[in-house]
Amino acid sequence: MKADNCIALLQQMVAIPSESQNEQAFAEFLANYLREELSMETQLQHVDGKSYNVIGRWNSSTHGKKLILGGHIDTVPPTPRWETNPYQLCTRGDELHGLGAADMKGGLAAQLTVLRRFKEENASFDADIEFVGLSDEERHSIGAHAYVKLMQQQNALRNKNFFLMGEPHFDNIVIGATGKALLSLHIQGKDGHASTPEKGINAIDCMARFLTAVQEKYMPLYANGVCASYCCLEIESDYAGYSLTIPSKCSALMNKQLFPTESIDSFIDDLQRIYAERVCVGNLTICREIPSYPAYQLSPEQSDVQRLTSLLRKQFGHAPELRINQSVSDGNILYNELRIPTVLFGPHGVAFHTECEYVKISSLSQYMDELYAFIKQEYTR
Repeated sequence: MKADNCIALLQQMVAIPSESQNEQAFAEFLANYLREELSMETQLQHVDGKSYNVIGRWNSSTHGKKLILGGHIDTVPPTPRWETNPYQLCTRGDELHGLGAADMKGGLAAQLTVLRRFKEENASFDADIEFVGLSDEERHSIGAHAYVKLMQQQNALRNKNFFLMGEPHFDNIVIGATGKALLSLHIQGKDGHASTPEKGINAIDCMARFLTAVQEKYMPLYANGVCASYCCLEIESDYAGYSLTIPSKCSALMNKQLFPTESIDSFIDDLQRIYAERVCVGNLTICREIPSYPAYQLSPEQSDVQRLTSLLRKQFGHAPELRINQSVSDGNILYNELRIPTVLFGPHGVAFHTECEYVKISSLSQYMDELYAFIKQEYTR
């Protein structure tokens, strides 16, 4: 498929700011497109403040299966390093630059262009076709959680669901992802005069020894692929300006990615054990914070995955690697909460979340050809 119509649509999309918690205008644009251009039954779901989900459906006469397309409609904020207008699509050879062009408005535009072709052909489907735009994925995924509640309330699940998110993964198809937990760590020491530090318990010293011990154990495990990564994001103490007082409190924020085989409860228990063995003084309290995502993993033999990869290989000579992503997405929530098999597969995006973000034009054309062929083979009469 030629990319012209897709590029024109993407140009309109990029021009609409849709940073997390400010997706209303873009959701309304998509709802109008689904209603006017695709004649879909359309719903705007208010999530919170200016965050909205958008849902469009073609309902078939049979209700045995459903294909869901779409993904998140929010972007990260533009960095000050953009040298061009981030809301104006810019062409440079085979590259389309703009905020969200890769992550993931390019994928949304490509999927909608394919659906429009089916509409123009008056295609007849033997499955429900749904397009879902979810808010806030770049932050706390409140849109995905709201969609889960809506589907549960409407009892809208089918026996055979498949969600194909148009995230920027073209040379690989994501069939799972690590989970993620955010932990706040609080150490209570004992104050005293800093000229006699031995009479108190310096919470900063305790935190330093503790984090060093955690690094000594977990960095080799991560390097050898035994566990997913962790990262300390922030450290602060109760020091309130110059005072010769031993800091009695120190807090840190830690992110832990989780393989499907890892348990956050087991990780927390191990942190407590490390503290008891290596620090020995003071008291460590660990709290789970928001956001939190469970891991998920589809089998490479899962039927939808097999049909998709078989078609790509046989018809297009395209053999993307099946991989487990090191970062979370709304797929983690949809699979664990609704048991919808979810894969991430979209046009080739580069440098997302940076001022150099772009999607490759050639991949838009090939992706649309591949998606059209997959839907035609698997979901039309």
